[in-house]
Amino acid sequence: MALIEREHLLADLAETYATAATGQGRVALVDGGVASGKTRLVNAAAEVAAGDGALVLTAACSVAESGIRMAALGQLFHSLRAQAVAADYLPLLRRDDGPSGGPDTPARRQDEAQLLEDVCQVLLDVAAERTLVVVVDDVQFADSLSLRALLYLQRRIRFARVLLVLSGCVGARPESAAFRAELTRQPHCRHLRLRPLSPDGVGRLLAERIRPEVARRLAAPAHAVSGGNPMLVHALVDDSLAAPGDDLGPTVGESFVQAALACLHRSDPRLLEVARVLAVVGPSASAELVAGMVELGAGTTRQVLGAITDAGLTRGHSYHHPAVRAAVLDDCPPRTRSALRSRAARLLHEQGASLAEVTAQLVGIGDPAEPWAAPVLLAAAEEAVSRGAVPHAVDCLELALRSSDDDGERAAVRAALVRAHWRGDPEAVARHLSPLLEAGRAGLLDDTDTLLLARSLAWQGRHAHALEMLGRVGDLAAHPDPDLGAEHLATREWLRHCRPLAGADHTAPGDTGQAGAVDRAEEVLQRARAGDSLLVAVWQSLRVLIHADRLDHADDWCEKLAEEAESYQITSWRAVLADVRAAVALCRGDLVAAERHARAALDTMSPAAWGVAVGSPLAHLALACTMTGQLARAEAVLRQPTPAAMRQSLFWPQYLRARGVYYDAADRRHAALADFQTTGQLAVGWGADDPSALPWRVDLARLYVRMDRPERARKLVTEHLALPGGDAPRARGMGLRALAAAYAPKQRQVMLREAMDLLHASGDRHELAHVFADLSQTGHALGEFGRAKMMGAHALQLAEGCHAELLRRRLTPSHDTLDPQVAGAADGLATLTDAERRVVNLAARGHTNREIGDRLFITVSTVEQHLTRAYRKLKISTRTELVHIDTPKGARGARRHRVAPVGPPSGAMETTMRTDTT
Repeated sequence: MALIEREHLLADLAETYATAATGQGRVALVDGGVASGKTRLVNAAAEVAAGDGALVLTAACSVAESGIRMAALGQLFHSLRAQAVAADYLPLLRRDDGPSGGPDTPARRQDEAQLLEDVCQVLLDVAAERTLVVVVDDVQFADSLSLRALLYLQRRIRFARVLLVLSGCVGARPESAAFRAELTRQPHCRHLRLRPLSPDGVGRLLAERIRPEVARRLAAPAHAVSGGNPMLVHALVDDSLAAPGDDLGPTVGESFVQAALACLHRSDPRLLEVARVLAVVGPSASAELVAGMVELGAGTTRQVLGAITDAGLTRGHSYHHPAVRAAVLDDCPPRTRSALRSRAARLLHEQGASLAEVTAQLVGIGDPAEPWAAPVLLAAAEEAVSRGAVPHAVDCLELALRSSDDDGERAAVRAALVRAHWRGDPEAVARHLSPLLEAGRAGLLDDTDTLLLARSLAWQGRHAHALEMLGRVGDLAAHPDPDLGAEHLATREWLRHCRPLAGADHTAPGDTGQAGAVDRAEEVLQRARAGDSLLVAVWQSLRVLIHADRLDHADDWCEKLAEEAESYQITSWRAVLADVRAAVALCRGDLVAAERHARAALDTMSPAAWGVAVGSPLAHLALACTMTGQLARAEAVLRQPTPAAMRQSLFWPQYLRARGVYYDAADRRHAALADFQTTGQLAVGWGADDPSALPWRVDLARLYVRMDRPERARKLVTEHLALPGGDAPRARGMGLRALAAAYAPKQRQVMLREAMDLLHASGDRHELAHVFADLSQTGHALGEFGRAKMMGAHALQLAEGCHAELLRRRLTPSHDTLDPQVAGAADGLATLTDAERRVVNLAARGHTNREIGDRLFITVSTVEQHLTRAYRKLKISTRTELVHIDTPKGARGARRHRVAPVGPPSGAMETTMRTDTT
């Protein structure tokens, strides 16, 4: 291979040799960076000299032999012996072959002086007969006695046929620097410097191994990565050729990394030390910091930094490629790396570096830091949280906790950890609560941290401890810091939500009604910032908007805050906002979105992290699955374990109501009845009887209608409508629909039409679909078949749009949509008698047994007997399954016997089937 961009240097060496061969001794000092091609150059020069008949003696120095006396000289004389040159030199080698560093005595100095004289004389005697070329490679690693011998020789060859060629990174070590100064001050010494290859030179080197056109294309990027170091360029080619694919490009792989490490390990040990400092500290490392860390003078440090740059590894104080920096770090022994990071952290702190720079080193240590570091780590964690770097903040705080022995400081760090975990890993909050509780009892927490602890304890169901901490704060309503006062109020409300008291009023003090609550909620939301504001206050405010039918406002705020939470990866906010969006979607009848958001809430934050509040997303998910006809999934959701403390929170009636809706849809009437009744008892007893948030009276009324108890249904709905908030469009629309079911068809229509207008205004498509379905059934009952058909079409369109599968099946009773357990039911139609068919038809269209008896002029007992026999023939077990069976002949028979009810309604038409899940 050609000596690329080294040709002129080889010519200079050849010229220097020619001069020496005439009896004018010369010295050539070949200097350059690690792996820059010095060895190849001097070997090429030696070949030229040998070809001319000169005697060439060679020695290659190394770090391993730098402590052995006469190691380099020994190689030269062994080279002399190997070439069978007759010279009496063996006694010289036997005079001193021990290690260097012995006691410096006058006798020893005299002996060494004589030794140097004898060595030079032997070599000069050889040169008297034949031109002598002495080549010493990596001379910076030569032992001190050999260096003295070389200097001794160079002063005595002015008129001898001797060329002394010395190569290496001369000047990288203190003794080498003095050696170079002594050499270069002599007039017969020539200093040749190898520079890194230029981009053109890299291209020429690449062209020796790959196609010329590819070499030209890769020259610039290869030069940028290798810094023009020939060895690194070859390693880069090796990796690139080994990389998969046909498109050859500069690839940094194992060969390149190992070559870079070899550059450091084969050079002056201080290069490796400084390289490790650069890898540890990074590009921001100043020369002053590096000098302090390796304990070198400023001039020496600049020299070593220059040598690393000449080796093609760095530009300035930054590695050309991150893989090399990573490899240098990985190559550094763990103890050495920890010591470097500790020293770097202390020096950076003393030099006024940024918190991020200091803590990056402290966290990298892993071991407890020095006492000065704890407050620095705490401050850095707060800064990291503000920019969304929560994992780094947690690392800082955990290290601060391990590094501090001060109880107050440790308490502040734990509180900061709880804040950080609420952002990034809420499940980790629980493990810090007990130590924080002890700190709070010891008076080591300020008011803000105490309120944080109280809220966190309430999340986990530790109500007694939460109240204890809240009591330590006192009344902050008149506190000069309004934010602290607001935080205290929000904390108190949250504790009431997590553990309501009998007869408690959960409306904020000074409430002036729903309008006032909405105004306060908007005020809280307008000041809210994800991660900075109180999550529980924001959650409560969004619920206020939802229950006031301000769904668009609530959704807009959710979207805005969710974007902030997503950008900063604030887990707790993302989870809670997803749950709120599920609630909004349910109120709009967007069942698919409700299921998606509820699942996202549970996926984002584990049930353990949700604590007692897990009842909210579980309730929303169960409702969405039930309404979309996924009863098996709803059951699986409700089978998930929940914390016992949830039963003492307001999340429990929310959960019970959702479970009751599922039981109702699954035709488990008594279980649904128990859940709805318990929901009502808790809501009333805990002062949380909100007809919008918990429409339990509506659920119970619908159930009572199907149980032929219309009086109770009417009483419950009347109470529902009379409550504060019962006049909200959605709450009133749901109530009127339930109330209509408790009356006969003629009285029913007026209420259903008003419910239709209200629910249309509220935006609840699912409830509106049920109203249209009820109007359709009522039209059939009154003989208004055209209107009934139109209403049924509206109901079906809405049901399909919001994926209300149970309602859709009720409205489209075709065989292809039958559930497996009733798929063969229609086969039994042919076996029904005319009387049974008439009874089944009316039952399938929602009439009660009493209404069927009135219409067909038979007793209720006869109706029950006909239904029992029909169920057996049709292979079904519940009235709900009748909606899937087409009985056209029975329909005609029923119309022949239709009679108008007389007097006040004696029963209620079952317009809401057991598949009604709202």
